[in-house]
Amino acid sequence: MIFEDGIAWRDADYPPMSHPSADVAVNAAVAWAAGLAAPEPVAARILEIGCAEGHHILSLANRWPASKCVGLDVSAKAIQRARNRTERADLANVHFCEARLSEFVPDAPFDFIIAHGFFSWVPDEVKVGLMDFIGKNLTPHGTAVVSFNVAAGWKERMVVVEKARAIMAAGEVDAMEALAIFRAVAESERELFLIDDMLAKGAAVLAHDDFAPVMDAWSLGAFVKLAESHGLCWIGDSLTGEKGDDAADLVAGTTFRSELLCRVDAVNGEGKKPARGTALLRTIPDFPKLDAWRMLCAREALPLPDADLKPCMFTFPQLKVLIAMDGSHSVYDLARHAKEVAPELDFVPWLRHVAERGLLG
Repeated sequence: MIFEDGIAWRDADYPPMSHPSADVAVNAAVAWAAGLAAPEPVAARILEIGCAEGHHILSLANRWPASKCVGLDVSAKAIQRARNRTERADLANVHFCEARLSEFVPDAPFDFIIAHGFFSWVPDEVKVGLMDFIGKNLTPHGTAVVSFNVAAGWKERMVVVEKARAIMAAGEVDAMEALAIFRAVAESERELFLIDDMLAKGAAVLAHDDFAPVMDAWSLGAFVKLAESHGLCWIGDSLTGEKGDDAADLVAGTTFRSELLCRVDAVNGEGKKPARGTALLRTIPDFPKLDAWRMLCAREALPLPDADLKPCMFTFPQLKVLIAMDGSHSVYDLARHAKEVAPELDFVPWLRHVAERGLLG
């Protein structure tokens, strides 16, 4: 998470994760369907703004070795961790920059820009700076994915947050404790639902989301208007391409949006759906192996990104089995190892699931 004054997020730990809504392959397909001649991601220039420890951009760099990836964040600690993991995963096509967005001057435009978990958590002048940056640093047919919390669904959540903050101030307790206290006296089922939803996020996520120093939910209409004022065109939802509206968000109580933008001068042709390829049949190799990036994730108990950038979490016994998948052990050897370190694991179906998620090289 990047914050313009560099104070709020410099020492905060944001949980490492990948973001399917900012999967450049899917975003490009959405753009193609809208008639935009977006670049092929396989050898593209990709920037992630507010990359934290780099889990998402590293996953993209690992998928496409011919791409050139850049991660930007204001946190020195996060950037150092990202650089360390880059070196240990032997990824030569990604580098990280510790800087404010207003200080960052790229050497060339980007085909894809990602700003996930950024817009709603910075002051308005930084939101404006973000749109200005995208408008000036996107290639003619490039796309940018920007996510934000939606005002329609956050109104009632912020009431709960404010009540919890009052408990925090009165009792000198943290957010999780305050929510637990509030839960004991909540007056409605809806309040209980919202409290439980917040508690399920955990302290680390809450500190960067519901209880962040800045948490500014916007309407879709206001977001689109700001983008258009900086020479950008709204394509639609970054996963589906669908175009919603404020009225629908109000009815549905929408809390989060991830939207795709392009330059207003991009030439859009007739929308075409990408050709549907044959589904990949991912079989179990005789000697299962994780690539270097996923092996690093397993060793550090980080989420392993699957083929669709969905983060996969594993128990510690399962991680011990994954760490043994260095390509030198047969399936039979791994089954014996699993019986020792993870006796409750139903190994063969589990290994099939791991293969089907695209985790094996």
